[in-house]
This record gives sequence, C-alpha cells and structure tokens, in this order.
Amino acid sequence: MKVVILAVAVAVLGIVGCGNITPLPPNAKCAASARSKPAPSPSSSLSGPVGKAYNVNGLAGQMSVILTKVIDPARGAGQVTTPANGCRFVGAVFTITGISGTFSGDANHEATLIGSNGQTYTADSHSIAGYTNFSNGEYTVSAGGRSVGAVTFQVPLTVKVAKIEWSSNRLRAPAEWLMGPWAVVKAYYHDITVRDYAAAWRLLGHRPHGAKYATFVAGYAHTGRQIVRKLSQSGDQVSFTLRSENPDGTVQTYRGTDTVIGGKIVHFKVVQTGGPAPA
Repeated sequence: MKVVILAVAVAVLGIVGCGNITPLPPNAKCAASARSKPAPSPSSSLSGPVGKAYNVNGLAGQMSVILTKVIDPARGAGQVTTPANGCRFVGAVFTITGISGTFSGDANHEATLIGSNGQTYTADSHSIAGYTNFSNGEYTVSAGGRSVGAVTFQVPLTVKVAKIEWSSNRLRAPAEWLMGPWAVVKAYYHDITVRDYAAAWRLLGHRPHGAKYATFVAGYAHTGRQIVRKLSQSGDQVSFTLRSENPDGTVQTYRGTDTVIGGKIVHFKVVQTGGPAPA
C-alpha cells in the first residue's frame, strides 16, 4: 500500500528537530542523539511493517522508499570496522525508486532508529557488510531508476529496535516502519479499513482451504472500520481484540491470536465475541 508523503526540495531535506548527524568514532561510547524523545507518532496511514512503500513528493520529482529489511546485528564492511564497546551495528536496508522527475536526498539524514528505550539513534559513518551506504548517504533517482543501500546505526546491546523512521522537515510526522508481529497485524486491519485488499492479501502467508483473492475480497464486502487493540505478545504470536464498525451500522467484536513469521500472518484464530452474525 503506497501513501503519498509531502516532501520539500532536495536541498532542504533533513531530520525534523534532530540537528546534524554526529557519527561515533570507533571505540566511542554508544549513545543516542540529542533528541531525547521520539517525534509524536504519525497517523496510521504513515505507519506499517517492514516492506511497506511510501511515496515522497519533492519539487523536482517523486520517489518511493521502502525499508526492505533490518539486519540486526550487522557486521562491519571491513575487518577493522567494529562498533563501540557495548554496542552493535544495525543496518536498515532501503530501496528507493524514482517515479517522476529527478529526486535526490541524503538517507543518513532522513533515516533514524527508535529504540525500545524511547531514544532516537542517528546514522553512523560506517558501512555494513554486503551493502553500500548509497554514496555516503546521498542518492539520486530519476523515473524508473532504483537505488539500494543501507543506513548503519550503533545501538546499545541491551536496546531492541522499536521502529525505523523516514523524515523531512516538511512532514507533519515521520513515516515509520514498525518491528515485529504486532506491526503486521495492525497493518493488516488498517488495510481492510481503507479497502486496500491487495495490501492485506500480501500480508497473509496462509490461505485456508486454498482461498482465492476474489473470495477474500468478497468476504469483506460488508465490513467497515476495523479497530484492533493488542492484548499480549509471546514470541511470534499476538493476541488482540477487534471491533468491526460496519457500513450498515452494526458492530461486531472479536478476539483473536495471529502467528506472524517473516512479516506474514501464517496462522490465525479469530472468534466472534459480540454483535450480529457475519453476513
């Protein structure tokens, strides 16, 4: 599912409120950036799991950006490239594709990592094995062109990756990719709400009884807004409640447990707990 993000001209792309990147030298103490609190969470339309695409509009062109994978931990590009004591490298791999015109920017400024401690980590100067850091973070794409690279972060060993953000100083809030099973479950029901059934279908790794796409879409014909709330998570399993507010004014409630592996919902059990029977 692609969501249009307003962006600024190439020359002024940057991180909201973060200041300049200050790469950590080898063996320095691992630390978060000066911004002690993450930016306010964006609306759900700017939030999704790894693999979700966002369109970014600039004055000179349009591009899409996808966080294709997170490598955690990542190895440095060379034998002497090591993280600071008490830290690890985390690599965020992005695919940037030109849609129209020419679009340039600096991924080292636009990408940030939010840790499980609520702290923001900006890009490190090192590269990780198997990927370039674009051209020291800089990229340029024209219509149909593509650029793949990794932004490297140094993160304390005890801190998990909560999300990766992509920012510019004209966005009301950063676009974000959430980590883990809950992000996939939440994205699935958001896609159903906005009737982006193709995006929801792509998040399913298991299709019971050989269900076809047309049957899947028809099953949601009378479904409206989906409100999903997380109850608990254990490993790859997420338990949640679901409230379905339908176009005919009826409300149905459910309780479910999904298993998510590799960014796909591979097993699900959803039981209705209230409201009229499904149409």
